[in-house]
Amino acid sequence: MTRRLSFALVLATLVSGLPFGSGAAPLAGQDRIRDLVITTGFAAERYSGNLASVTVPVVDSTNRAASLIGEVGLRSTLLLFEGERSRLTTSFDLGLRQFVADGFGLRDYSPREKAARADVSLLQSLGSWGDASLVGAARMRSVDDRPPMPLYLQASFDQYTATARWQSPVVSDFRIDLRLDAERSDYDATGDQTQLRLLDRRAKGAELGVTWGTSGRFRLFTQLRRTDYTQQASFDETDPFRRDRTVQVGGTWSYASSFLAEVGLVGTMNRSNSRRPEYDAISLTGDFAVPLPFGGLNLNLYGALTEKSYIQETDFARLVPGEEADNASIVFVDLNRAVANNLNATVRFGWTRAETDIGDSYYERWGVSVFMNWRPLLR
Repeated sequence: MTRRLSFALVLATLVSGLPFGSGAAPLAGQDRIRDLVITTGFAAERYSGNLASVTVPVVDSTNRAASLIGEVGLRSTLLLFEGERSRLTTSFDLGLRQFVADGFGLRDYSPREKAARADVSLLQSLGSWGDASLVGAARMRSVDDRPPMPLYLQASFDQYTATARWQSPVVSDFRIDLRLDAERSDYDATGDQTQLRLLDRRAKGAELGVTWGTSGRFRLFTQLRRTDYTQQASFDETDPFRRDRTVQVGGTWSYASSFLAEVGLVGTMNRSNSRRPEYDAISLTGDFAVPLPFGGLNLNLYGALTEKSYIQETDFARLVPGEEADNASIVFVDLNRAVANNLNATVRFGWTRAETDIGDSYYERWGVSVFMNWRPLLR
């Protein structure tokens, strides 16, 4: 993973020095860097749920576990070129989390989680036809010493995505948008975790949305998605490999004034030629941000409450790591304030209830974290 990511970053650096057309404005040095953030922090988390995970060969699950976590991260956005009607940017996000776990019987676990994401984005104005964008992204994840439940960590994987989006011009506060995307995900199935290969997938989707309003804005959308699992059997001789079809319909309302607020409702229907993963879900989300009148504090609240039910209950419903997060119930509260012009501190309280990679098996996580965000280029 490190070699691939290093190659991507070197390539982005080389690309940033190339001329792109006569309309491109010359950029040099620090002017290219639109954002640079270094994050450090620590967290304490408690987990519950006596669940077995088939992706972990060690049988050492427990009713409760706890961990202390140290983390460091680096993210940046760079402007590669900017013309009168187009802009090319690249960004990357690197993170490392080191866990010290407690509560297991056979031995002490010390998971280490490394994650990286890099993308290149092209934004193009189409004049009276609206705006278009193209985004290519790579995401890599590696987990060492992955523990058993209930301290659930996603498995190691590489993921590559391509997204194209078009937005119409705004006419009477009304706008249409269309998005097409494709995804390839490959899981690290080395050693004793060969079953993770079953989670390899190829997906493609389309989303159509409409937005209207000014300070209070509404958006309605519908999304269609097809996902092929090239390593999973469907148990149907005439259609041997698992293939899912997902339909989402939802809407959001957002408001911007002295505070920011957004409320959303999304319904999901997943059907498959393999009956194990078929389900319906509905999610209610809320996001609220406001500056407090004392101490220079800002308050951010986020919540997502999800109810999910399988069409046919089975003893073994294998999910895709990541899908359980899409259908999770999450609440977190952030309090943050500026410590200096280029430094802010955040205290976060969080709760999560989500499935593991075995469907209908849930775990809960409670946690508190403190982290600092430093922007060294700001003065």
